[in-house]
Amino acid sequence: MAKNIEQGCPVVIFDDVVNAIDDEHRDGIWRTFFEDGLLDDKQVILTSHAEEFLHRIQQELGAQRASDIKRYKFLPHNGEHELRVDSDPPTKNYVLLAQHAFAADDKREALRQARPALESLTDRVWTWLSRRGYGRIELGLSGPRSPWELNNKCIKLRKAVNGIAEQHTALLAVVAALDSLLNIGGRSIEWSYLNGAVHDSQRDHEFERATVRTIVEAIEAIDAALGALRNR
Repeated sequence: MAKNIEQGCPVVIFDDVVNAIDDEHRDGIWRTFFEDGLLDDKQVILTSHAEEFLHRIQQELGAQRASDIKRYKFLPHNGEHELRVDSDPPTKNYVLLAQHAFAADDKREALRQARPALESLTDRVWTWLSRRGYGRIELGLSGPRSPWELNNKCIKLRKAVNGIAEQHTALLAVVAALDSLLNIGGRSIEWSYLNGAVHDSQRDHEFERATVRTIVEAIEAIDAALGALRNR
């Protein structure tokens, strides 16, 4: 790759790039590929058997870049021993999936995709803060075995980001998006769904379309702000 960069080659090909590599080295490879900007002007062709690695790529690239990539999925044969390829597999990017569901007026599906989107996006914001020395955040739990709630995470993260928001306009956009989410109210049926506390058999109320729109637009804004922070 160093030779490719030095010679200014327009294309770089990685064949099964993370095969037999531990998690620490995978993280380093990830940062080299998509965070350091070394490959931004190149066409990258990447193959991998590691489904989770490919899934992570589609989250951390952001919705815009994830929508621009071309994906191919090689499928198992059905006994005919011929190559089977899905040339248009569905995206795995949660923000895009939430957008598509909302556009189809499927509010429940939009929230189902918004939940992991918000988990991933807030993790990325938290990671950005940690690398700059602002990552200490205390999350409250209701009991010793209780999981933390996404609402509580957003409250604490919003406070941390707001403390340094003047350093970059993208941070102001993150604060505004978190404000719009938190203004919905932590006891709403929508936040109960995002926190994972509502199942189909327990859902007695309809989701409000305007509220779901606010949630989808908020994750879109955080995703865009992360892209701006990356390209700072």
